[in-house]
Amino acid sequence: MPWQQIAGQDRAVRLLRSALERGQPHHAYLLAGPAGVGKELLARLFAQAANCEAVSGEQPCGSCPACAAIARGNHPDVAWVLPQSEAVARGIVSRADLEGTPSREIRVDEVRALSRRLALVAARGRRKIAVLAPAEAMNERAQNTLLKTLEEPPPATTFLLVSEQPDALLATVRSRCARVQLAPLPEKVLVAELVKRGAPAEEARRRAARADGSLGRALSLDPEELERRRELLESVEAALAAPDERDALDLAEGAGERDAARGIAEAVQAWTRDLLVAQAGGEIETQELAGAAARLSQAIAAPALLGQASLCAEVIEALEQNGNGRLQLERLLLGIRELRHV
Repeated sequence: MPWQQIAGQDRAVRLLRSALERGQPHHAYLLAGPAGVGKELLARLFAQAANCEAVSGEQPCGSCPACAAIARGNHPDVAWVLPQSEAVARGIVSRADLEGTPSREIRVDEVRALSRRLALVAARGRRKIAVLAPAEAMNERAQNTLLKTLEEPPPATTFLLVSEQPDALLATVRSRCARVQLAPLPEKVLVAELVKRGAPAEEARRRAARADGSLGRALSLDPEELERRRELLESVEAALAAPDERDALDLAEGAGERDAARGIAEAVQAWTRDLLVAQAGGEIETQELAGAAARLSQAIAAPALLGQASLCAEVIEALEQNGNGRLQLERLLLGIRELRHV
């Protein structure tokens, strides 16, 4: 059954499902939780259940014309609002169709357009649904504009705000939403889901142990991805150990796009945690580099690793705020070199 597609989130499913079955859904829900635990899938299932055309059996059926249209993203009464950068990444729009660099924010004009659309009578379904993902991508003007609609919502309309960082939303926006918290998934649930998708049991256990309760992350940790990660970290360490800065600058130049730079910064951040864990005698996540972790954790002083961790966090924050990818990666790599060679 469609609701059972959500693994390990029984409480969240029960809350939304019962509201629909009673015919009393809230006008706005804040679906909060870490990445990869099913927030957007839950939003889609809610939209399908609210508009399912099946005359008998459980709703959503997942196969009627309304459920199929919502799954394809072209139901007239279900609107998804994403940052332009996310829409491009998902292949929903082409970068060539946009003027300038795709925005990483949900902007006020997009929220106004959504409000105008929701003011119309439902074209086909029983309930109009608006999904904003991630909701924290709305800038302050956009949030204040949305607030006006949340305070006086159109009839038969539900907003679903999907968020990994709910505290980044204005308190006034949060207060107008019923919060539905999704939890990190238990390791045994992740293992079962990976095995269901064809992963060997031992590999599924390794990936689940490194996924921090996120099915999305567990699915991304396939053997090819792990090999790319190993090669990336080896390249980073080679650049950090080189006699001069040229390799570090070349690496930053080659990954100058903001998203690529952020991926490297996040990989270095996780690797830094591994080195600190190894230094404390614990078991690291990146087992394929266990030998290098043991060697480096002994060779690098603890204050340098702590400084490295702080620098990673600063660079990631700068990249999230639209910092220049190449410059921030140079800052990270040259800063680590300096910390290690003091």
